[in-house]
Amino acid sequence: MLIKTLFCTALSIGCVGSLAYAEPAGKKLTLLTGPTEDRLISAFSKAFDEKAIAAGMTVNQLTSPFDPALQAQQLDDAIGQKPDMIVLQPLSSGAVTPGLQRAKSAGVPVFLVISQVDKGDGLYVGTMALDDVRSGELAAEAMIAGLKAGGRTSAKVAAITGSLAEGIAPRRLEGFKARLAKEPWITLVQVEDAQWIPPVTEQVAGQIFTKYATQGGLDAIYGMNDAMANAIIQAADSAGIEMGNAPGQLLVIGGGCQESGIRNMQAGKQYATLSGPLPSYDGPKAAELISDYFSGKEVPKLSVTTPLEVISADNLEHYAAACSF
Repeated sequence: MLIKTLFCTALSIGCVGSLAYAEPAGKKLTLLTGPTEDRLISAFSKAFDEKAIAAGMTVNQLTSPFDPALQAQQLDDAIGQKPDMIVLQPLSSGAVTPGLQRAKSAGVPVFLVISQVDKGDGLYVGTMALDDVRSGELAAEAMIAGLKAGGRTSAKVAAITGSLAEGIAPRRLEGFKARLAKEPWITLVQVEDAQWIPPVTEQVAGQIFTKYATQGGLDAIYGMNDAMANAIIQAADSAGIEMGNAPGQLLVIGGGCQESGIRNMQAGKQYATLSGPLPSYDGPKAAELISDYFSGKEVPKLSVTTPLEVISADNLEHYAAACSF
């Protein structure tokens, strides 16, 4: 290190770039995320912090209550403080893209976590995120499998989603709809945007159940994460709807490998969830990739999170502990 430092001093400005990537120790990170009241974000943040701090980095976290405008302001403020890196969970591609452009101009590298940015090539150094299209496809496959196992030959299904303005939810819905479209015996009768908010999800689900009660009810419904699926289950309980995969019962599919999903599956009220995102893997892996970046190693533009698979009764116990965050 001493030889490298003296050599760089002799070359003056020409070696600033190489010094910037010498090691992760001492690097200051600003972490911008959604609210830590969200179980996924809280668990990710904790796991990320532990790994980053162990590598000698410091983390200053700022949160937003899923408010893209507030996050855009936080991003601008962070750029002005010149951290060694901004670690960003983008709540809105459109809202953060101007800030990403300013960060690049200011020489502040950005690493994306949890979600991706649409059309943001060249504005960030790496991404640790879920394959959301595949997530939607697998949710549909779980629904199809459950309906078939229950002997259904025709089905009316619905989906309650996160915010469809942009980002994660549109990609998951794209995959979900594309897979269902290959099954002509299944009709997707309604899609409602609940903006990831469980109380809104419960209210919307109740309205959907009332609407279709005179038409024989729904056969299945997809809540885009397990917290939303749990809200759907609460609405179904209130409406006196029995859950399961037999004819006449409501099949509930969730996602996101969360404690509520595991609990509801163990109780027989939720048919399936998905194995990711999994904060215990994603948080440390993101910190590891950032350490690699500061060590001068090549970092992929997109590192897909935990390999996705459907969690059903067959493999529930394998995932129960890891998903109970």
